[in-house]
Amino acid sequence: MPAISRPPVPLTPDNQRRSQRPRVLLAGRLIYGDAWMTIDCAIRDLTVEGAKLRLSGPAILPAKVTLIEIGTGMTHTCEVTWRRLPDIGVKFLSSDDLNLTGEPEPELARLRLLWQGARAR
Repeated sequence: MPAISRPPVPLTPDNQRRSQRPRVLLAGRLIYGDAWMTIDCAIRDLTVEGAKLRLSGPAILPAKVTLIEIGTGMTHTCEVTWRRLPDIGVKFLSSDDLNLTGEPEPELARLRLLWQGARAR
């Protein structure tokens, strides 16, 4: 008897994820704009591909932002993929670890200072 193949679940406006995201509740900080404006956020679910974030207040975000995971020191360059305020979805374009020793490039050094200030709170 041949195996029954099922078509993949279609991506709908309510379900754009290609993989399940485990729920978490982590502190984060978004950095955006030429002036490096910041807004605190809660990371509500997370995978290696992206995350769902809950913003702490109103903000007009550009299409690309940087997310710092306060607890781990990971930073992600992100593309905003959806908005249903106060929640947004982001796709990770690249990631860096702010814990690494050595002299980082200037942008990572600036992100490290923002991260260390947020951790000290």
